[in-house]
Amino acid sequence: MEESLKKLLSDLKNVNEDVQLPDPQNEQVLKLAFVGDTVFDLFTRDYLNRKFADKIKINDLHTKNTELVCAKSQSKISDYLVNNVFSEEEINFFKHARNAHSHSKSKNSSIVEYRKATGLEAVLGLLLYTDEKRLIEVLNKICECIE
Repeated sequence: MEESLKKLLSDLKNVNEDVQLPDPQNEQVLKLAFVGDTVFDLFTRDYLNRKFADKIKINDLHTKNTELVCAKSQSKISDYLVNNVFSEEEINFFKHARNAHSHSKSKNSSIVEYRKATGLEAVLGLLLYTDEKRLIEVLNKICECIE
């Protein structure tokens, strides 16, 4: 799984080599959450596709992915990561992102769950730009949490 994640991230970064990547230290935290949302979605889709391969139909894969990427599920995953995986710096960034003022909200979760999900996504976005190795470690821990 780890090698496939490395290749996936490498390929993703090489798609537009000429595009200037944003400096995550200066980037607005909600923009990092925007990117992290996609990282999380791509990761869960790849995870489910590998786990279930030919065992279930595509509609069932979609349903399972929807359950994983919802704010309620991400909130539970973020609780696990904050308590067991994140470094002090990552926890501080998570809290900063969690408290960022967003003008949107989730239909099916509480504001607390939505904000925790935003914090998780922001950390994933930050790690994508700053520490690919750490991102893979965190994604592997998410995989353990999901199981």
